[in-house]
Amino acid sequence: MKMNTRWTQYLFALQKAFQKRSRIEFLQPDGSVAFALDNRFKRGYNTRYDTRAFIQDGNLSVNLKNGQRRSASITLSNLDGAFDYAVNHLWFGQQIRLSMGLVLPDGTDFYLPQGVFYITNPGNILDPNSRTASFELSDKWCYLDGTLFGTTDAALIISKDRYDDNIFKAISKILKFSRFDLDVTETDATRIIDAVNPVFTSFYNGKTYMASNGITVPMTAFPYDVTIDSESGTLADAILEMNTFVAGLIGYDQTGALRIEPSQEALSDSEKPILWTFSPENATFLGFSESIKNTEIYNDIIIIGEGAEDGSVWGRASNFDPRSDTNINMIGRKTYKETNAEFWNPTQCEDIAKYLLKTKTVLQKSITIRSSQMFHLMENRLVSVKRTDKKGSPIERHIIQSISLPIGETGEMTVNATSVNDFPIISTTSSSGGASS
Repeated sequence: MKMNTRWTQYLFALQKAFQKRSRIEFLQPDGSVAFALDNRFKRGYNTRYDTRAFIQDGNLSVNLKNGQRRSASITLSNLDGAFDYAVNHLWFGQQIRLSMGLVLPDGTDFYLPQGVFYITNPGNILDPNSRTASFELSDKWCYLDGTLFGTTDAALIISKDRYDDNIFKAISKILKFSRFDLDVTETDATRIIDAVNPVFTSFYNGKTYMASNGITVPMTAFPYDVTIDSESGTLADAILEMNTFVAGLIGYDQTGALRIEPSQEALSDSEKPILWTFSPENATFLGFSESIKNTEIYNDIIIIGEGAEDGSVWGRASNFDPRSDTNINMIGRKTYKETNAEFWNPTQCEDIAKYLLKTKTVLQKSITIRSSQMFHLMENRLVSVKRTDKKGSPIERHIIQSISLPIGETGEMTVNATSVNDFPIISTTSSSGGASS
């Protein structure tokens, strides 16, 4: 059966009562599947075993932020002890791939990936009539940020000479470091930090910045060498600093790949495809709440940094858009200022200021959608809501900021999103002397 037909079946099935499917795959160090387990009672996960274990409960949380985005908790019925956390069973460094989906109208299972995780805090409970294993899971960022695997044992310098003056190549090579000897590139997929190739946007290809010294620099170039502190530095520190050079959005996606997307492109959020339209007229919609966050709204953002030659640089983004009910001429100037030595050129400061202005403007109208479970929604993507409570029943677009999704068969999901209808026309200035709208 063709995939598009299965996709159509999936979308159709979401609108009616369906049978939920959840699956976890326990991965080998190279990313291949060692064995799998789903939510069906007494189903063996491997032909060599006859376990009675199955997925009993759990929850997945996703947040749009730089760094760790995905976390989950899973509870297994573990009557025969097959999933005890111990050496020669499940142990330190075990990766788990989570998928969720449903049974299609034709009777086949349909799964969508939800992330790849490490087991962080396992637990076992033994009661007179039950035995369960619980796993707290964090996405693969926890290997990089010291949460699970600690810090580097010595200072590490990420230099343009070593990485062809390209931050994407540098990040790729960091992921290919040996897990046993950091700063040494590995080719053995069972020994490297991350065997999955990262996904980098092409948005920055061919684009340049004007540095404070007047030199034109590729956006993907190193403005300076990145140094990881020998006392408390982590690989995540270096990757986040390089991501700051392009003002990107970085984190692990639902397939387990490290992904960088441009924050600059997010200014065109209204043009992204809509993953789902929620409506009180549809059975998937269970309600929503709307909050007004006046204390978190800003209409003027100033970003200050240091130039490549230690010259001060800055960028400013302001909301004078008469269509926005929080513009400066309407409520007065409300300024947010941030200073960071990692901001090194005026264009970068402008980009960060514009992105922060957009996010702090749309905070005025944040909604939490309650719905039946669905498995294709993603952070930084659009959903729409038909507002039958308003005159003309307008359909309003919102960009997903976070998702909470049950792993068990029952329970509702929640989607937190911010309005894209209120994105302002932004006026910018910078230390380069330029101004734009």
